[in-house]
Amino acid sequence: MNSFKLSVLLVLFLGVCGVCAEETNAEVDILWNHTISGNAHSTDISDDGMYIVASDSEGSINLFHKDNSTPLWNYTADNGVNSVAISADGQYIAAGDYDGIVYLFHRDSNEPLWTYIIESSSAYNGVEAVDISADGEYITVGSWDNKVHLFDQAGNHLWSYDTLTDGTEFIFSWVLSVSISDDGEYITAGSMNSFVYLFDKDNNGIPTWKYNTSGSIISVDISADGEYIAAGSADDSLYLFDQTGNNLWSYAATDFVISVDISDDSEYIAAGSQDNTLYFFHRDSNQTLWTYTAPETIQSVSISENGDYILAGSIDDFVYLFEKESGEPFWFYDTENNVFSVSISADSSYIVAGNLDSNVFLFVHNDYPSAIIDSITPSPATYGDTISFSGSGSDTDGSIIGYEWNSSVDGFLSDQEDFSAILTVATHNISFRVQDDKGAWSNWSTMELIVNPNEIPTSSIDSISPSPARFDDVISFTGTGTDDDGSITEYEWKSSLDGSLSDHEDFDMSLSGGTHTISFRVMDNDGVWSEWDTTELVVTQNEAPVAVIDMISPSPSETGTFIYFSGTGSDDDGIISYRWISTIDGELSTDEDFSTDSLSSGNHNIIFRVQDTNGIWSDDAQEQLQIFALPVAIAGDNATVEVGESLQFFGQGEDEDGSIDNYEWDFNGDGIYDWSSNTASSATYIYDSEGIFTAILRVTDNDGYTATDTLTVTVDRAPVIEEESDSNLMIYLLVTGLVVAVGLAVVFTISRRKD
Repeated sequence: MNSFKLSVLLVLFLGVCGVCAEETNAEVDILWNHTISGNAHSTDISDDGMYIVASDSEGSINLFHKDNSTPLWNYTADNGVNSVAISADGQYIAAGDYDGIVYLFHRDSNEPLWTYIIESSSAYNGVEAVDISADGEYITVGSWDNKVHLFDQAGNHLWSYDTLTDGTEFIFSWVLSVSISDDGEYITAGSMNSFVYLFDKDNNGIPTWKYNTSGSIISVDISADGEYIAAGSADDSLYLFDQTGNNLWSYAATDFVISVDISDDSEYIAAGSQDNTLYFFHRDSNQTLWTYTAPETIQSVSISENGDYILAGSIDDFVYLFEKESGEPFWFYDTENNVFSVSISADSSYIVAGNLDSNVFLFVHNDYPSAIIDSITPSPATYGDTISFSGSGSDTDGSIIGYEWNSSVDGFLSDQEDFSAILTVATHNISFRVQDDKGAWSNWSTMELIVNPNEIPTSSIDSISPSPARFDDVISFTGTGTDDDGSITEYEWKSSLDGSLSDHEDFDMSLSGGTHTISFRVMDNDGVWSEWDTTELVVTQNEAPVAVIDMISPSPSETGTFIYFSGTGSDDDGIISYRWISTIDGELSTDEDFSTDSLSSGNHNIIFRVQDTNGIWSDDAQEQLQIFALPVAIAGDNATVEVGESLQFFGQGEDEDGSIDNYEWDFNGDGIYDWSSNTASSATYIYDSEGIFTAILRVTDNDGYTATDTLTVTVDRAPVIEEESDSNLMIYLLVTGLVVAVGLAVVFTISRRKD
């Protein structure tokens, strides 16, 4: 935190400095500037540079994010705000105004967490200086009521110390500067009464020690750990103390020392004086490491956490940035009005400054990264070569996040650290640069690369044998390639029908049947392929064999009859297998010729096929074969009948593989069928003459086959009865009756005796 000591030093800032030098270093760039309501009295920045606070003489308090010049929020007090401070983590903001009001804000709102009004018995109670611990837990205030105050984050006023009790040569003993250690344990203060104070926060406002100089203490600062205290005095001296109050050394300037800052590690101290000089020290000695004299007063100083960078603001309108190794600024910027307050982030990446022209400036400080081309291989290269590029970058205050490679011929090449590419034939100026995490690009690293033209290789098909070829031939392929400026490294053969064949110079294989366009090419050591060399190769396809059924005999055939089958096959390659198949009985034989008597009745589709030596089967040869069963006629038993009597014929018919469709009778065997029916087999016939006749039954089945059976019919003449025979009959009947009567009598007699 750095603030303008308005009340004491206003008279010192009436001069105006002209432009002393021009901005010369591009390592610091302005991010933005913002105009506030009044003179920018005080500025401060969080350790990481993310948040910036600024106050002005019109009472405006502004909180910014580094990425935007528009304030996150603004708060307006009733009177000028002389001092602001922000916690290291950027969470809390403390401020004090001319009316003696102390404010604490959280960064998320412009509504104060609390306010405290400093009461004074005198007419003066304004706040001259504020500071806040790293975590925002404690706030210390130096005010015009001659007191040092300590508050906690909740707004409790822990204690105050009245410096007027220590005496003064003035009527006032205003506390002009305060500073608090990072953990809030120690507070240092400087007063107009010439005293430097150190307090322990837990000691109820009783100084741990106090040191009396010979002039008002205008500025104090304490190291982060509270071990060292630096003080600038109106007696033109800079003082360094340890925590126990020992004055380790002092340095005599030639005018008021109005701004001091000590690095967080307490190794380095910077001081700005009204004698226009910036002084830089190591804490171990009061001998300056270097000094720099500006045209006007060095009004405000700030030092990075490790002391590597020192920032100064002057009423000559300039902001200066130094490295600890040199007393010459490596960067300066003309704000065009008196610079009252400056502050630098812990790692020196961000710089804030406020001037009398109501402007707040934010700069980004960045050590430019450096880039180097490590290798380009091969170099020189031949067209078609895959060229490997390797580069590296370094950044002293950050990291490398981006890369860029360009060619003067091919333009943009890559955004990778290492990559490979094929470039056009030309002399290339290769450029490489890197970008750091703050967005800054390095200077270009360059290297020349010559890419020579590449002679295209040639390919030749030397031989394909045999040509033409059969489908089962093993074909030999031979090719060669030549390259005038290198060697052949790869080969490629392909067929228009079978696709990729080989990646060897010579090879053997069989191809499918057809007319092939054979193509061959080679690649050289630069990765360039030749044109295709082509030729035609005819591969004769395998013709399917032909199957022929020579004979099936007899056909048709009755069930149980031996049938002979004979077939032949023809093929250029030879026949190795045969198959006979029935659509009813299935597989019949694997012989060329065979016979069988076991076929089922029915209409068979006989299939014959053959297979050649290449495993190809012929189309099917087919022939119909009917296996039939003849019907059976059953005429019945022989019969005898008299002439004129009706004779009943009971015939039957059977058919194994079908049905009887017709019955016929030839009653007298003259070959003429006298009766027929397709439903009945029985018939009646009357013979009108005696004799022996052959009756024939013929049946016809549903396939049209017939069968006959016969029986013999004997036809007799009917007997003749004469009249004189009646007496003989009577005698016969009488004799018969008598015999029957005698027999019955005998039986009766025997029966009674048994009783």
